[in-house]
Amino acid sequence: MAKSKEKKPHPKPPMDVKTVIAINKLIEDRKGKLAKRKEAATKDGKVNRLDPKLRVAKKRLKRAQRKLLSEAYRLQPHKTGIKPPAPAAPAPVAAAAEGEKKE
Repeated sequence: MAKSKEKKPHPKPPMDVKTVIAINKLIEDRKGKLAKRKEAATKDGKVNRLDPKLRVAKKRLKRAQRKLLSEAYRLQPHKTGIKPPAPAAPAPVAAAAEGEKKE
C-alpha cells in the first residue's frame, strides 16, 4: 500500500488587511444566520439537514470561508528564486548569424 503524504497546513491570513477584516465580518454574520436557520430547521431535537434555507445558509458560510482561504494564499509572501545569469555563448552565435545575412 502506498504511503500517504501529510497535508500541508493552510496559511493563516494576516489580520490587519482590509479585505481579511471584511471577510471575517462577513463570516461572523453568516455564522449567526446559520445558527438561526439551524434552530428553525430543528424538530423534536433533530435537525432537518435537507431544509432548503439551512442548506443555503451553509453554502454561503462555506463560500465566505473559501474566499478567506484564497485571500490567505494571495497575501502569502512568495519566494522568488534568483535565476543564474544566462550563458555568454548564445550572444556570439546571434552576432555571427547577423554577419551572414549582410553578405
